[in-house]
Amino acid sequence: MTILEPRETSDLTMKIVVYGAGGHAKVVLDVIEKSGVYTIVGLLDDSAELAGGVRSGYRVLGGSALFQGLIDEGVKGMLVALGDNLRRRAVFDAARAAGFELVSAIHPSSLLGSRVRIGAGCVLVAGVVVNVDAEIGDNVIVNTSASVDHDCRIGAHVHLSPGVRLAGRVTVGEFTHIGIGAVVLPNLSIGKHCIVGAGSVVREDVPDGMVVVGNPARIIKANEVARGL
Repeated sequence: MTILEPRETSDLTMKIVVYGAGGHAKVVLDVIEKSGVYTIVGLLDDSAELAGGVRSGYRVLGGSALFQGLIDEGVKGMLVALGDNLRRRAVFDAARAAGFELVSAIHPSSLLGSRVRIGAGCVLVAGVVVNVDAEIGDNVIVNTSASVDHDCRIGAHVHLSPGVRLAGRVTVGEFTHIGIGAVVLPNLSIGKHCIVGAGSVVREDVPDGMVVVGNPARIIKANEVARGL
């Protein structure tokens, strides 16, 4: 994990591919374009019907079978643009194993406090605020206008949806998805593989693998997807 300053890099000409060609990829492409850091050579997606098509002005080159060929051609970096945490992790791991550098993209309107740490393969979308001494793990989405306050710890492969508000010293475990507009009060811990429903207000710790909704947020069931992990 490295400390990143927004919109600064040592390699302004790095060629990258973006994996994903859906709605989230449109947002990711916009962030990359506006940051002006990387050169996007195209998109990858394993959906056969998308191959050869054009999405958001970029050609869909093919799927994961192209990984090694792209690396051999000098494409060093990748950013995985999939909203689903488990699918995003699977492609992230495969891309890293193939030899890609998993790059991060930070929208120019994002505000990062001092000593913020951002992992590999993260996306910080327009209007995001990450405050002083917060840590964001690998492959995390911090979506539109989400706010992560001081000393928060966000695990790998998390998705913070648009408008999420995390107060100070909140911990979020790996693979958790926090829904649109949810609020988490200070000093709380949300476990791994959790789902926090849209608009929920979390007032107490959430154990691993739980789905919580409401104000105050209450456990309604176990996260069935997490049971087999």
